[in-house]
Amino acid sequence: MANYQVFFPYDTMRLEQKQLMEDIAKSIAEKKTFLAHAPTGLGKTVSSLAPALSYALKEGKKVFFLTPKISQHEIVLETAQLMNKKFNLGIRTIDLVGKKQMCIDPFLSRVGYGFYEACSKKKKDKQCKYYNNTRGFTPKQKAIANRRKADILKKYNCSHDQLKDLCLMKELCPYEITLEMVKKADLIICDYSHLFNEDIREAILAPAGIVLSDCIVIVDEAHNLASRLRDMLSSELDMSVVEKAGKEAKNVGDFDVEFLMTDIGKEIMGLGKKLSLDRGEAVLGFEDIDLFKRVVKGKSEAVSEAALKYMAKTKTEGSFLLHVDEFLTDLSREKENTLHLIERRNGLRVSINPMDASEIAADVFGNAHSAVLMSGTLLPLKMHADILGVDGKKAIMKEYKSPFDPKNRLNIFVNKTTTKYSSRSDEQIEEIADVIEKVISKVPGNTIVFFPSFEMMERISPLLRIKRKVLKQEREMSATERTNLIHNFKLLGSSFGGVLLAVSGGSIAEGIDFPGEHLLCAIIVGIPFAKVSVESEAMIRFFDKKFANGWDYAYNAPAIAKAVQAAGRVIRTETDRGVCVFLDQRFAEERYKKFYPLDFAAKITKEPEKLVEEFFKN
Repeated sequence: MANYQVFFPYDTMRLEQKQLMEDIAKSIAEKKTFLAHAPTGLGKTVSSLAPALSYALKEGKKVFFLTPKISQHEIVLETAQLMNKKFNLGIRTIDLVGKKQMCIDPFLSRVGYGFYEACSKKKKDKQCKYYNNTRGFTPKQKAIANRRKADILKKYNCSHDQLKDLCLMKELCPYEITLEMVKKADLIICDYSHLFNEDIREAILAPAGIVLSDCIVIVDEAHNLASRLRDMLSSELDMSVVEKAGKEAKNVGDFDVEFLMTDIGKEIMGLGKKLSLDRGEAVLGFEDIDLFKRVVKGKSEAVSEAALKYMAKTKTEGSFLLHVDEFLTDLSREKENTLHLIERRNGLRVSINPMDASEIAADVFGNAHSAVLMSGTLLPLKMHADILGVDGKKAIMKEYKSPFDPKNRLNIFVNKTTTKYSSRSDEQIEEIADVIEKVISKVPGNTIVFFPSFEMMERISPLLRIKRKVLKQEREMSATERTNLIHNFKLLGSSFGGVLLAVSGGSIAEGIDFPGEHLLCAIIVGIPFAKVSVESEAMIRFFDKKFANGWDYAYNAPAIAKAVQAAGRVIRTETDRGVCVFLDQRFAEERYKKFYPLDFAAKITKEPEKLVEEFFKN
């Protein structure tokens, strides 16, 4: 173990978990960036949090625990509380979510596009009573605000929802209160964007007098980080939005902005000439986008002002002008390696697509005290280090084995079908449906069938003759609809068993647990490769040029990771037993072996139903 005491809040730990925690403790003490492929069951949250907080308390550092979803904050908060309870450490934790999610202003909280601009304008004009009550402007107002918020500023270790309720009672801004609490906090639970978006990071760290070298950064579900960072700086502008924005500017008599919208529309129409009837998207060259930038340069503030006038005049909660303003702001801040596209999707659209996540991530990992990146699907480790720009001298990479008994899981590679585009005959599709039916008939409980796309699901599902209740993931589902779908599916596990048809890489394939009888079998139909597009081809070329490994980094590795992630829904606890059927002969090909965990073993067969039946009989 490292040369400091680690406060582990549980009475026992598994051997592999002990090794993970020791490795993390050592890497933090040595100021390294640690990348860990750590399967389900190792207790990644406590194994990273215990050494990080123990070191931070000793050395006066702060721990930032970053997650891709707000729902994952609760377990981190609970773990810190357990450490406090067992060791009386006095850890001060804050649960930081986005400004919009924390807003309690009845008008602002309902604004869609342009929320941040509208918020800034309202604060600047001293029109937000919640901000005024929290900060104050005159010495007298500040003194009153300090008295008003004194008690709440001590309310560490509560969820963001609890803090919102407390602030609502005193008419204080929850986001501003949380930012004030950062200064004395030991642990900040937040989203990726809070540290990797430069503007947001400065708004959080600078007022508290914190620099990155004071921060120990833990990134959960780190396999998502690169794509999330690229999405964070992606932006798009539809021709229809520009036209509606022009009408809004006319409505408030801002003819300069109205003419600007006309000019932007003409530019987009001009770029649209690069498309043809059979070509729906095209890459914009430097000259194309440079001309567009010159037309809009320095106009963002005027567009924002016109938007706020329109919202005030019409008493509406959103504006197309704000959408345009967001795009112009993103365009002015784009990174060097950015792909610009013109697309036809129910009209013309210009889009900004960052390709190099390291342009965003390297600054954080290069300057933070230390970092831990962990996931159950972080393979190949070197690929993730490369893509995120982790300095080779600072990087430590390690793959851990699953703590679960391998006898409880059966992996099967079926080597007689494929969803490969060139082989998608009607006969092949019928054979896939036949294998799915035979496997399900041998499972004494629930099965999820993961398809590579909704299109493939829609092509195969009508052919399935399954004598069980079948539920289906839809293309567009609200959070409530998805929750109800999962709930209803889990209920089927306590009887004869049901079937859920879903998509690899979708919300059901990641982040949802199906322990025990809730799921006994997962069938992964085909390798979920990304659709071939101008953007995916550009990513392959970019990674080929930078790492001489374009196909693996941009295409093969992400697809296998999605499949493994989906299969991982089956075994979530040490008592679970289940089967994962990989239904595509390509899964067993030698070139994909490097993307599977070291302790991954699979049986290869043309008759998976026999192995499934035998497994559940034993």
